[in-house]
Amino acid sequence: MRNPFIYDLVMAPFERTVLAAWRRHAFADAQGVVLEIGGGTGCTLPHYRQVERVVLTDPSVLMLRRSASRASRVRFAVDTVAADGMRLPFGAASFDTIVISLALCSVPEPERALREIRRVLRPDGELRLLEHIRVDRPVVASIQDRLTPGWRRLSDGCHLNRPTIAIAERCGFRVDTIRYGMGGWLVAARLRPDPTHT
Repeated sequence: MRNPFIYDLVMAPFERTVLAAWRRHAFADAQGVVLEIGGGTGCTLPHYRQVERVVLTDPSVLMLRRSASRASRVRFAVDTVAADGMRLPFGAASFDTIVISLALCSVPEPERALREIRRVLRPDGELRLLEHIRVDRPVVASIQDRLTPGWRRLSDGCHLNRPTIAIAERCGFRVDTIRYGMGGWLVAARLRPDPTHT
């Protein structure tokens, strides 16, 4: 769903009733220079409170253009960069915090994206995720599996059944804190690079 106007229209009720509160919880105290991957139309921007600067990336230039109105209403600098999360155009150890909000589910190869994230994140930095994930209950997970092929075609590659936290741990991150909601379907997590991972 890469049309920015349709995206905002479809997501607006969910933003009001659920996501705004989760975004505040997940991102309000993010600090330093922040890279947001898959930032889309900038829905997270109003929820940052302590950042120095945000670099907002998305593969879609149209989505980033739509983010301009939200960027104009915040008190920190926002740079927009059209970029694929699997090939980030930044140097190593460039960011204090990296944020992904409802975007890693659509990345074709999340392992590649997470390796790139680890490369551009400072060794003492933090990865913050707000994602929907595969539910740890067989009946629900089976439903997610059945729905995902059709949903992917409708929603620009979104996977309903991706075990995102487990993938992040395999790619060299350790979980500091985690919060589940909506029956385990929604998760907010703070992770750091695991120095023992090779």
